[in-house]
Amino acid sequence: MGFAVCVGNASLVSMELRWVRRSTCDDAASPLPRSIPVFISTLKKDINLEELRRLYSRCDHSCNRLSKNGGIVDMKKLRTAISRSDVVVSVFCKSHHAVLVEESTSENGDDAPVLYSEEETLSSSSLYASDLRKQNKDESSLGDMFQDVLPLTPSNGQLVGFGRAYSDYGLTASIHDLMVFPSLQRMGIGKLIVNRITRLLTSRDIYDIAALCLEHERPFFKACGFADDRMGSTTMMFTKSLEA
Repeated sequence: MGFAVCVGNASLVSMELRWVRRSTCDDAASPLPRSIPVFISTLKKDINLEELRRLYSRCDHSCNRLSKNGGIVDMKKLRTAISRSDVVVSVFCKSHHAVLVEESTSENGDDAPVLYSEEETLSSSSLYASDLRKQNKDESSLGDMFQDVLPLTPSNGQLVGFGRAYSDYGLTASIHDLMVFPSLQRMGIGKLIVNRITRLLTSRDIYDIAALCLEHERPFFKACGFADDRMGSTTMMFTKSLEA
């Protein structure tokens, strides 16, 4: 568990358009432009729960630590969790940018959702599938051009990043469920989310902020201003089953 240090008091807004860039060490053949716009919102009304649940699944993020497999997030519990969260931060990108990275991931053989219909997937002809993908891309190019000139908003964008926090509105707060679409990681989206959460909390004079994270995520949170607790505390989870 880490605790936040003092964060700058930049002016706070509930919605903001920003640009993020791919790392120079990332694959130069990426279909994404070097920079893409993202829309940041701290409004709960901008959260589509179905999209959020899909993001949980796509990021392999479990909300059930008692289950080895995690499972699909329960919609009723997710709705309650969001409604009672003190801070939520959602990040959206243009839909065709998200499709581009998904198509690239699928072509490289990585684990990713299938973007075509079941009939197309069951085709035994790789040549047919290749021609079909090319036809789909050609037909969507005009739509992509139209999307490029439209202003990005939560209503026409795709949810690709999320984070939330609980607080007691006085002394402490904790950050949970930080997620970024796997193919859009290493672009600074996660840091944008954490920075927005900590700015909102410190604006309420709350500086005792903990982040629940895995061991491999510690360097990321350190880069966001977190460190080991000076009091030496660690996080322990209640795991005793109800049947025991």
